[in-house]
Amino acid sequence: MKTPTLETDRLILREIYPNDTQAIFNGWMNDENVSRYMWWNASNDINDAKEFVEFELGNLENGKWNRWIIVLKSIPVIIGTCLIFFNEDEGHWDISYNLGKKFWGNGYATEAMRTAMKYAVEEMNITEISTAYAAENRASGRVLQKLGFQFIREVSYECNGGDIVTVGRYCSYKVG
Repeated sequence: MKTPTLETDRLILREIYPNDTQAIFNGWMNDENVSRYMWWNASNDINDAKEFVEFELGNLENGKWNRWIIVLKSIPVIIGTCLIFFNEDEGHWDISYNLGKKFWGNGYATEAMRTAMKYAVEEMNITEISTAYAAENRASGRVLQKLGFQFIREVSYECNGGDIVTVGRYCSYKVG
């Protein structure tokens, strides 16, 4: 099943394209502020962005991996990504999202994820999604709270490719 294009009032969520590499690199992959609480490390090497795009292109028809590029309708410019995926290691559906720093604080992550989760529930029949975030990343905590996630427990949380381990907050969203 191919990742579909989704829309909100302000955003287009679409599949990744091969020519997105430079926008991804400039938008967030080279920004340590964005990668601070992510699994990946910021990089000054465009080849890391190329590898990311190639990986995502290879997963376009993987029904257990749905990555959307988030495009702001008004400009239009790529501002981030959102993802719903089956976490094989932990045996549950999970989410992830990131935005370029200059787009933080406008509700875009919540808006994009709300639309992606609606698709996951209505089209993929997913009834539960679990995720974790670094406890000190309060902005991500607010996004998850707005999406209806409930705190379950504290967990160990790895950032920057596992180089940083901090306290995480494991949360769950259940339909109904």
